[in-house]
Amino acid sequence: MGTKRGLELQPGEATAAPQILYGERLGDFKSNIQDAIAHRAYEFYEARGRRHGLDLEDWFRSETELLHPLKVNTWESPHEITLTAEIPGFRAEELKIGIAPESVILWGQVGPEHDRTGAYPARAPLALLHTIDLPGVVDPAHASATFSDGLLKLILPKAGTK
Repeated sequence: MGTKRGLELQPGEATAAPQILYGERLGDFKSNIQDAIAHRAYEFYEARGRRHGLDLEDWFRSETELLHPLKVNTWESPHEITLTAEIPGFRAEELKIGIAPESVILWGQVGPEHDRTGAYPARAPLALLHTIDLPGVVDPAHASATFSDGLLKLILPKAGTK
């Protein structure tokens, strides 16, 4: 797969692995994301003086803060799906990856100790939510991830190939 070679790490290049969640833990992960959206929507409600009737507007506004476009590429071989995503402004420990057999959820929250002055882009989001539908069925238990210089690389073995 010639395309993958351009993504290979050079000797001595540091990588970090974001947390991968799957199986039973995926349900809790999705619930935590919904809680974060609800919490932000409630902050909008309070900022308006707790006036009722705009709950959907608050919810959609909080989702909009999290949903940022990402450049995502996928490659498929007979044995695996490789996914890359450009996620500037985050560190590996601030990212979580939820993997279901047919989709991937990318979630990131910048920690309070993160120095944002050098973040690229300058208006990098403080939180991120992105869902990717996969072109095939994968085995989440055998997935691997690396994150270096804002580039996430996931190797997702196809189900039934191990």
